[in-house]
Amino acid sequence: MATMKNVAHKAGVSVATVSRVINNTVYVEPGTRERVEKAMRELNYHRNSAALALAQRCGNMLGLLTGNLADPFFSLLSLGVEKIARKKEAKLMVCSGGHQAEREKSALDFLINQGCEAIVAHISRMSEADILRYAAHTPGLVVINRYLPAIANRCIWLDNVSASKTATNYLLQNGHRKIAYITADLPIDDRKLRLEGYYSAMTNVGITVPSGWVISVPFNEKGGEQAAEKLLDSGINFTAAVTFNDVMAAGMMRSLHRRGIRLPEQLSIIGFDDIVTARYLYPPLTTVRNPIEQMAQRAANLALQLSAKKEQTPQMNMFSAELVIRDSVLLLE
Repeated sequence: MATMKNVAHKAGVSVATVSRVINNTVYVEPGTRERVEKAMRELNYHRNSAALALAQRCGNMLGLLTGNLADPFFSLLSLGVEKIARKKEAKLMVCSGGHQAEREKSALDFLINQGCEAIVAHISRMSEADILRYAAHTPGLVVINRYLPAIANRCIWLDNVSASKTATNYLLQNGHRKIAYITADLPIDDRKLRLEGYYSAMTNVGITVPSGWVISVPFNEKGGEQAAEKLLDSGINFTAAVTFNDVMAAGMMRSLHRRGIRLPEQLSIIGFDDIVTARYLYPPLTTVRNPIEQMAQRAANLALQLSAKKEQTPQMNMFSAELVIRDSVLLLE
């Protein structure tokens, strides 16, 4: 009797691809699907009904695709999803996409093949077209921290433009004019939208931002250290900086302290996210509170409801951030 392995070998694909074609769980390119189906016919392959029933029994599974498990932001995201999984008595399965398109696809395939019909996915690098293909075959897929107009009702996102504009405006209101923006070096939506907010705030007070005022680095502590060095080496007398996230701000602050720069007397800093450690930095970090845990809870509830085909109550899925004022910004005279 032919097996899935035999079919995969004849069609020149993986066993996982054969499984996707058989169970129709995710999008498979038409040419690949045709080769698999032809191999099944030629080998007279028949699905084992007991095994198929077992594979399709999801057992109230909730999948989570996150970015980087080591990042405090994603810890908060995971915590929000986990709270709902416990409340709804759902089994939770977690994968990391590592901000790489192929890893994100692989992780989604894994979650789907493991029987997750409800999935909360933080997808930063996959193309919109690829995400829509997955969404078409997975009604319980909810995208978090990204807005896609075609599936807006299945997206939970933050108003990044307004959040970044608020942070920049706070510095402007405190007398700062030479304000650097420390951004991520990945071409993700958050980067584009937060820069838009920064440029908008600066333009509104008549400041044209030179290209050297925007510094792109990895969005982690090391990137923050690199940003501090670039800031100081630029020769520009910056009085303030807005950072893409709090861990970058933390890296900057460490490097600046080592260089003898007094904070906020010589440089004011605003972070983004309001992770737990932000209040314990020296000085305590003024930052933008990203309600990611609440967003994650909304996303998890929505994913479970969609997968169970429950009627949805119309609600706005865009969240707003708020400024948390601490001690890292100096009022200029």
